[in-house]
Amino acid sequence: MSLTAFLQSRYGSGFATRGAVEAHHNAAFRRFRANVMPRSPFYRDMAALPLEQLPRVDKAMLMQNFSAINTSGIDRDEAMQIALKAETSRDFSPLIGDVSVGLSTGTSGQRGLFLATPGERRLWAATMLGRYWPELWRRQRVAFFMRADNALYRSMSNAVVRFEFFDLMASFDDHLDRLDALKPSVLIAPAQVLAVLARHQIEKWISLSPRRIISVAETLSPDEAALIERAFGIRVDQVYQATEGVLAMTCRHGNLHLNERWLRIDRDVIDAETGAFCPIIHDFTRESLPILNYRLNDVLIPQAERCPCGCASQRIARIEGREDDVLWWRAPTGNRMITSEAIRTTFACLPQSLSDYRVIQRGGSLHIWLDGAEKEAETALERGLGLLAASMGCRLPILVFHKGLPPEENGKRRRIRVESDLGLKQVG
Repeated sequence: MSLTAFLQSRYGSGFATRGAVEAHHNAAFRRFRANVMPRSPFYRDMAALPLEQLPRVDKAMLMQNFSAINTSGIDRDEAMQIALKAETSRDFSPLIGDVSVGLSTGTSGQRGLFLATPGERRLWAATMLGRYWPELWRRQRVAFFMRADNALYRSMSNAVVRFEFFDLMASFDDHLDRLDALKPSVLIAPAQVLAVLARHQIEKWISLSPRRIISVAETLSPDEAALIERAFGIRVDQVYQATEGVLAMTCRHGNLHLNERWLRIDRDVIDAETGAFCPIIHDFTRESLPILNYRLNDVLIPQAERCPCGCASQRIARIEGREDDVLWWRAPTGNRMITSEAIRTTFACLPQSLSDYRVIQRGGSLHIWLDGAEKEAETALERGLGLLAASMGCRLPILVFHKGLPPEENGKRRRIRVESDLGLKQVG
């Protein structure tokens, strides 16, 4: 299975038609309900039900029923204890039997657990290496920046891949000498870390020549992508991976596609005009912790245009962030969704460049932090946001400006978010 996954990821052209995608999903679910669901105490008596009749699951429900849902007989409290101990000690090697356990804080701050058997780890590594390994004939050096290590990630390490973990909970400056010495051929990190490394590269504090750069864990904005490409001279790929699995990856043309070889992803559309939707996931490769009828609160914007790569898997124009962080501004005919892309574009068009910014909607007020800006930037931004509101036919919220930057929430950088919508979200 791992070799097949490697070859498909490396050389396959993907599904030719939507019919092929649906046939693959139907066959995969038949196998899953026959071989996996009977091993889950939670799903055992539901194996004969149609997929759409399975209970709707979210992170809270998954964690509440973790012990019954997983097929490995792993107790939730034991798994949580091991995961928390690993976070404290920064030793991520302990397993439960041969199953690795990981902890996710999530952008919402709600803790989640994920499991990976040896087979699942091999499948993940084969797919990632197949898609992003620069040259098969050359040993690769992978630098991986992340909050936590896991046996899942270390499964990429073998005789031809040197894998090194860079702990984001440690001093960032302490990593630079080791990174420079490693000279990674593959650089994997969250978007904001890649942006910092790009600035260091431009300022010649480091000298790297990676053959692949992969953004993970955070939404990659167009300005960050442009900065990273300018610094390193290569395109940035993306892997959209959550606790619930690998949801999307960039293809050879740099376009983001849903991972429909592993997952069936249904849509809960929240904005008919843009097609923005929250994904409902059914993972037919995840045997240790079945993920079925699982609704994420991430908001994805679909791309209708067919990709030049020829794959019929759904293209994604961009990931807006969490459903709770999509801005909704009042309009005479109902509230209008204001995309993060529209806000980012308004900031990008300012006459004065900014070091960084944050936008937080609190009810009918929009709180804005401008880092490294003069008073003229506030005036220009107020004018730009007013034009945006007018073009969308809605009313601009009250603007409240602050200096510097607010504290990060759970260590996750989120430039645009909502703390309370007070009923602003569109209904129907």
